[in-house]
Amino acid sequence: MKQKSLLQTTIFAVVCLVVINSDPAKAQGVDLDPGGTQMSLGIAQRIESGENLTLDVPEEDQGTIASTILSFGLSSETPIQSLSLDAVTALRWSDLPDRGSEFDIGDSIFDLDYIREGANAGLDFGANFSSYDIGFSRSLRTFVDDEGVLQIPSDFPDLTGDGTRREYNLAYQMDFGRQDLIGYYFRVDARELQYIDQTSPTLFDSSTISAGAGMSFVLSPVTTATLDFSAERFEEDDEDQRDRRTRDIIVGISHELSARTRVNFGLGYTDIDDRRDIAGDTVTTGPIGDFGIEHDLTNGTATLDFGTELATAGRLNRVRVGRSREVFGGSLSASLGVAHTDGGKTEPIGSLNYEQVFGENELRVFFDRDVVITDDDVFRDEYILDIVYTFGLGPSSRLGLSATQVLTDDTAVDPRVKRTDLNAVYSYELESEWVVNAGLNYRVRDEDGLGRATSPLAFFSIGREFAWRP
Repeated sequence: MKQKSLLQTTIFAVVCLVVINSDPAKAQGVDLDPGGTQMSLGIAQRIESGENLTLDVPEEDQGTIASTILSFGLSSETPIQSLSLDAVTALRWSDLPDRGSEFDIGDSIFDLDYIREGANAGLDFGANFSSYDIGFSRSLRTFVDDEGVLQIPSDFPDLTGDGTRREYNLAYQMDFGRQDLIGYYFRVDARELQYIDQTSPTLFDSSTISAGAGMSFVLSPVTTATLDFSAERFEEDDEDQRDRRTRDIIVGISHELSARTRVNFGLGYTDIDDRRDIAGDTVTTGPIGDFGIEHDLTNGTATLDFGTELATAGRLNRVRVGRSREVFGGSLSASLGVAHTDGGKTEPIGSLNYEQVFGENELRVFFDRDVVITDDDVFRDEYILDIVYTFGLGPSSRLGLSATQVLTDDTAVDPRVKRTDLNAVYSYELESEWVVNAGLNYRVRDEDGLGRATSPLAFFSIGREFAWRP
């Protein structure tokens, strides 16, 4: 709780300092030219009311949540470097059947990125923090990454009950010799996952730290070789006190067969030392690798990819063929393949991504079915469907419709879970530049062994973002 209070106090202090020391006359809009240093301050009020807002089984009666959302942003861009900082937190009042009336801190996010690009070297640093109440089941849209793709975390099936989930991430990378015959890089990544006062018996604190280093060798104008070494340590505070250490070494070749065809090949070896107090220690070793070929066509590209990876659960092999092209005025990329795991299980995998902008309207369809290795080192089938359609209703208003569904199949440690979100949102920008949002949301969570929970709700929000140059 002290870390959460310290972060929010720091954010609030920064926001106050910016407001006090800036010219209020400059904070009158967000349409600033790119480049230079910019700051933004946002405030919004949201109220939502509906049935079973915490998606409990058995279902709860009607509840209401009101949130005051504060955000702060800082960005700076020059020809050789860029800096961005974003912080969001919420002051939340809720009146729920199982909790009564209470005030608390809602979801909080802090994100910092710094990139520096030189003529022959580069640096990339990132740090982020997120905290949210597990009891208020997150919208599936919050798992969308910067490229608009849904990324499901390993602990997704276990995020039920009460408690707080906190995640800390740190990443640092430098590379040198971009224009030389020999280049090299090194990186360090760290992740800390904490659960505070959780009621789910399958949520445990964990930490991961990894490091890597590599070299690239320009063998010819069309051929480059690489050598990469990485090491990772994963610790989990469960009853087994798990301590997993992984070391990989990979040699790769990239070659241009022609002006239209490129080939990439990597072959390596992995060593996994998994230590557990109760289940005992295991050592898993073996080859890993990947192969890919990309060919340019008159309209788009065609690809073929094969990869093999190893975990304590066994080996996972994937093969995919892909195609990207322009279709009906939009961009389409699709892939189809199979995944094979130890034990003889073979599953179909594939993906589809279609985006189109026509006038003031936008359409995006994303589908993905894959087999992944989770943090628990088990194979999990995942299914994601995300459809978004936005109607432009004029210069100041629009209507957005979305349907999102995620399914994670049962594994040795998790049950089968299916989540569905349906949303309809109407947005209108007032002449004073305040933005009004109103809409309906319908959520469904179905877990084997627990049951089905539904939550229809209506919401209304009004907010504004101010931007200026200091």
